[in-house]
Amino acid sequence: TNQTGERLVIRFFITCLLTTFVWAEGTVKVNVDRRTINEGDSVTLTVTATNINDDPDVNLPKMEDFKVVSGPNQSSSTNVQFVNGKMTKSSTVTLTWTLIPVKTGQVIIPVIKIRAGKQSFTSSPITVTVSKRGMSQSGKKPQFFIEAAVDNRKPYRGQQVTLTYILYTQVDVSSFDDELPKYKGFWTEELFAAKNLQLREVKKNGSKYYAATIKKLALFPTQSGKLIIDPLTAVIGIREKQQRWNDFSLFGPPSKKYTIATNRIELEVQPLPDRKNGQVSAVVGSWNIRSGISSTSVRQDEAVTFQIIINGTGNIKTVDISNISFPNELEVFEQPEIQTKETPLRDYIGGEKKFEWVLIPRFAGDIYIPQIQFNYFDPTQAKWLTQSTIRHRLKVSPNEKAAISSIGLSKEEITLVGKDIRFIDESQPKWRDRNSRLVTGTTLSFHLLSGVIIVFPHAHNFTRKKMDQSFGGRQARRALK
Repeated sequence: TNQTGERLVIRFFITCLLTTFVWAEGTVKVNVDRRTINEGDSVTLTVTATNINDDPDVNLPKMEDFKVVSGPNQSSSTNVQFVNGKMTKSSTVTLTWTLIPVKTGQVIIPVIKIRAGKQSFTSSPITVTVSKRGMSQSGKKPQFFIEAAVDNRKPYRGQQVTLTYILYTQVDVSSFDDELPKYKGFWTEELFAAKNLQLREVKKNGSKYYAATIKKLALFPTQSGKLIIDPLTAVIGIREKQQRWNDFSLFGPPSKKYTIATNRIELEVQPLPDRKNGQVSAVVGSWNIRSGISSTSVRQDEAVTFQIIINGTGNIKTVDISNISFPNELEVFEQPEIQTKETPLRDYIGGEKKFEWVLIPRFAGDIYIPQIQFNYFDPTQAKWLTQSTIRHRLKVSPNEKAAISSIGLSKEEITLVGKDIRFIDESQPKWRDRNSRLVTGTTLSFHLLSGVIIVFPHAHNFTRKKMDQSFGGRQARRALK
């Protein structure tokens, strides 16, 4: 029948396809998207495995000239072609990495070994030419880049260095996503982070750019010697205006993602110099110190508060003056109450730190709180400085009851009352006998009299009603008339 003939034809056709099926030869290729780039640009390393039964196993070697930003990202595809009546089928597996060079000049991607199943492949070294920022060998300047800058390349240990990241662009930026490096050897504090790019027109490398400050950070080196600030990496979206896009699109022209990085910065951190008198500290900056006491005339066993306030610019967290030796006549809490208030002033970190002690004089007479010295290194003057508080005189009058009983506040009592200082109330007390009875004779008489007054009107009305109902009552009413 016709149906049987059609089935035979279909089977014959399928058999022919199967017998003419050919697999393409297996290959592995390694390449990069660009061989010439500017400093801060990235290259995409691609490993393409074609017609390999197993997924390729790629172990990147140690790269001294590159930093691996992302990868591997894997994708696969299958392609079928008919050539001269034969069907050729090929499969492709692609692995990609994003690399950023860490120096300029000729940089090399070393040999890469790839293993796929029982097969092994080896790539050739790849050379990439990296030009300094704004000095492309082709004469074409970059359309966008990020630059890192510091205000001081030779700071002292503990001195603030302000790090600024600025984006320069000549094209429309649609998105910006940055990743900060790990600042090894620094204590960091963020000064500014842009929520929206505020562009301003500037001249850079002889060309007009639009610049926007991305971030500002305060870095405090914690060690001396050579320190490296690694590059910041960012993924930036650029609108490709020259391309055509759907006129009905609500988002305008499409964006293309680029991975870029800042320059690498080297700092030569100077150690803090020695001091002749040996009085040094870890505090660096510009500081002021003052002290105060709640009262200079007190009675024996009464509490007072003593404060030391230090303010200025620098790393406020390194300021410490809690270990003070007070006179033996004063009973002192072991740990003071410390309050810290950070106050960033434009591009510099600063603040105020308050130390507060509770002091209890246990002896009468004059007690002197000596001057408290504060040592720090001022990098603007490049020398050690010492500031001191004033000497406080505490006049303590004798407590007449101290010989009879201990009426002074203890440390536990001061803790309970907090900052409030309570004194003894010497007014005449009004005592009450706690053993007296709850109900006295006077109270009982008062309640009985109140009950009689309340009941009397009701009894009188009841009596009058009874009289009105009786005959004698009616006669009495007529006699009254």
